[in-house]
Amino acid sequence: KWFLIVPVLAGGITGFVVAKSLAPIYESRSTIIVRSSGRLSEPLAQMIGRSPLEEQLGWLQEKVKSRSFLVELVRTLGLADEATMVAWAQEAHASDPSFTAAEHAENRAVEGLQRRVSVARTSADAFQVIARDHDPGRAMLLAQHITNAFVSASDREQLEGIRKVHDFSIEQLVIYRQKLDEAEHELKEYEQTRVTSRGTVLPVESANLDRVDVLISQATVDRTAATQHLADARGILRSAAGASFDVLIAAEAEAFTSNRDELVSLEGEIGSVLIRAAPDGPEITSISVTIAENKRGMRAEARRLALATVPGASADLVDAYSQYKTAEVELAMVEQRKRVLERTMWSYTQGQATAAGDELELTRLRQRVEGTRALYETFLQQNAGAQITEALEAARAGGRFEIIEPPIRPTSPVAPDKPMILLLSVFGGLVVGMGLILATEQSDTSFKDIDMIQKVLGLPVLATVPNADVFREVLAEEKRSRRRGTEQIDGDSVLLRDMVRENPVSFEFRRLARKLSKAHGDAPPRTILVTSSNRGEGKTTVAACLAITLAKHYGHRTVIVDCDLRKPRIHKLLAVSSRPGLTDALERGNLLGTDIKPTPLPELFVLPCGTRREQPTWLLESFPDSRVMEELLASFDHVILDTAPNLPVPDAVLLGGRVDTVVMVLKAGVTPREVAQRGVELQLEEKENVLGLVINNLERVLPYYYDYRYYGSMSSDKEGRGESPQ
Repeated sequence: KWFLIVPVLAGGITGFVVAKSLAPIYESRSTIIVRSSGRLSEPLAQMIGRSPLEEQLGWLQEKVKSRSFLVELVRTLGLADEATMVAWAQEAHASDPSFTAAEHAENRAVEGLQRRVSVARTSADAFQVIARDHDPGRAMLLAQHITNAFVSASDREQLEGIRKVHDFSIEQLVIYRQKLDEAEHELKEYEQTRVTSRGTVLPVESANLDRVDVLISQATVDRTAATQHLADARGILRSAAGASFDVLIAAEAEAFTSNRDELVSLEGEIGSVLIRAAPDGPEITSISVTIAENKRGMRAEARRLALATVPGASADLVDAYSQYKTAEVELAMVEQRKRVLERTMWSYTQGQATAAGDELELTRLRQRVEGTRALYETFLQQNAGAQITEALEAARAGGRFEIIEPPIRPTSPVAPDKPMILLLSVFGGLVVGMGLILATEQSDTSFKDIDMIQKVLGLPVLATVPNADVFREVLAEEKRSRRRGTEQIDGDSVLLRDMVRENPVSFEFRRLARKLSKAHGDAPPRTILVTSSNRGEGKTTVAACLAITLAKHYGHRTVIVDCDLRKPRIHKLLAVSSRPGLTDALERGNLLGTDIKPTPLPELFVLPCGTRREQPTWLLESFPDSRVMEELLASFDHVILDTAPNLPVPDAVLLGGRVDTVVMVLKAGVTPREVAQRGVELQLEEKENVLGLVINNLERVLPYYYDYRYYGSMSSDKEGRGESPQ
């Protein structure tokens, strides 16, 4: 939640500071309307062209932003002579001597005006000149001077346009007279060309169009039949020729080729004649006789060619070859006739299309002549009139600009938009916070649910300890003790007072004790080692709470031994003296009555770490087989060892192989997976007596089921009835 709260607060504070630090900006506006004077007839208006309002707006914006216009305005208003501008210009001149101080001041004033003035369209024929400045009076003055200067410039351009009217009119008259002459000449030439082209007569016309279609269809049928005939003749020749077939097919003679070409040409003539004459007419008959004679000669040539190619050929072979060559020539003749007919039909079709295009071109040329003549006559009629003058004013000066709303002094700033800045800053902080949360979640490799813990580590979860208020009170008490420089040794610890009551923490450790009992034949193991993979996971607190639970709820004599000789803490949690203790007893070789410290709970005792010693690992390694351990087991039902984390030092691994049960502590949402995995692996390598895991802090990463208000009311009721928390 702090990843979200801190960026949002920082963004809000930043936005507030920025909004307060920005200087207010005031805005003054003046409205200009465009009034076009006079209207032209449509042809003349199309020729001259009207200036659309979009172009007028662009012209106005370009004018307002032009350097020459702004330089004139800067000099008129004396913006470059202000004290702050002069001081800045002198510093700029010192660093850049290529410009004088006056030029630097003038350039900066122009750049400032380019950012502070603009033009916007408000309706179909109205524009607004907008000026912004930190001073409301100067904003109004800027808008007023810009508007007046622009209207004055517009008037000057209108007068310049009017002075050019006469020259423009004469120039247009000459141009359109020339265009009219060119159009009339082009029309006359085209009409003469059409008359000449009409002398060409095509054989196909609308009267015999159907006849030509029938002839083309008949030629198509004849070609199919001729193709089949050629295939049959080829088959007969192959059967008769045998091995000589390829030689005969490739044979050719000049007389035969000449005869064949003449037959193909005659068949083409028949195709042309059939379009305009009957099939039994004299012309067709004459050509058919010639074709018959040529065919006889062609057959004779084919027979001679066969005998010349294959000497001693049989009569059947010679006849077959003659029939094959005749079929080949007949197919070529039919194809020639079909080509002639189709070419003639295509010429007719193209002629029809060309005729339609000629009519369209003639119509276009006539319309061009008429339009050019009408425009020329319009110029003649309006050459000396006022309409051209007014049109040129509108076209060249963009219309008549009139001020309908002069600028006024603004009363309130238009920028900065402080609520919007604040809102955007808060939103930006929210986005940053969400990004931090997402990045943290993506990079966090800690455990966040029990199923994942059990699956990855391969150990059951014995208990899930909530992050209750008592643990925060214990830490606060330790800080107070460090500040005071004294330690509490009366045994009245915050943890002990809370654990003897009914609350979520005590119930969870009772569940842990029951699970330990079930795993060891319905009786908790005598020696229990509590450790973790890394520091800060709560293993000392878990060990103390387990010892209190066994002593309070089971009535077993329990001693908790502080084996974390480097950073001992058990004596602080249970408010007892830290010396003498374990190290003193191990050095001595036996326990004394002063080594073990009693607590307000009759069955709970503490063996603190004792006096700090060199080589603590060597000292602890002798502890399991020492007389001290024998005396502890003889005097107590349970010995609980709180050791150092097993990754930084080997103490927990050395002691873990000599105890009944090892309990590993893991802090959900904090301990990385690879750290927890390595800690469990090290402990199991020594001895497979790790019974399971105690999970701290689980409700911080997953909703927890404890109802603290309910347990709080139960405690209050007991105390109100005078019942002892014991």
